[in-house]
Amino acid sequence: MTKYILHYFPLNGRGLLPRALLTYGKVEWTNHVIKFEEWPSIKTSGLCEYEQVPILEVGDKKYSESFAIDLYLAEIFNLMGKNPEENYEITNLLMSMEDFLAPINKIIYAEKAANKQELLKKCEEKVKFFVKKFEKRYVDIGKGKYFFGDKITLADFILGTSITAANTLCENKDFPWKEIAPNLEKLIKRVQENELKEFFEKYYFK
Repeated sequence: MTKYILHYFPLNGRGLLPRALLTYGKVEWTNHVIKFEEWPSIKTSGLCEYEQVPILEVGDKKYSESFAIDLYLAEIFNLMGKNPEENYEITNLLMSMEDFLAPINKIIYAEKAANKQELLKKCEEKVKFFVKKFEKRYVDIGKGKYFFGDKITLADFILGTSITAANTLCENKDFPWKEIAPNLEKLIKRVQENELKEFFEKYYFK
């Protein structure tokens, strides 16, 4: 049996999706949570190709770059789309996470900043902006059981984890889902109560 090891910090961050996918895949995997004091030695140990994490070990091979890892696992667990158009939508959602999470990351490193409240306001505005865009995409596609009808894909994992993580990082603000994205809210709740249930119970950092 293939064994998987995911190396990442005690954060959601870029370890969010790989952990969710590995949990869903029901494979044998180890969640190696790197302590921050361990990082300097691990960084230069040869484990990390670009001296960054996450790193995914599969057997004797190591995989780097978080988005590449996400897509790799999606292929393994049959979570890509049925055609190039669906794969474009999935990849577009994945790449949008860089911009979606950028203002949130500023808050993480601004704990004592005098303008933290201003940063939180900008963060909330940015999150709402993206959530509205995600809602429109979902509705335009057909607002089925999953993002693409009856087949669960990486798109559902991206949306089911990232927006919740954004709320957590924005000091657990409860965004008005029914006003901003009522259809998406139902999709996310459905996936979190089913395919993502074990992940949120065991591996999500609240």
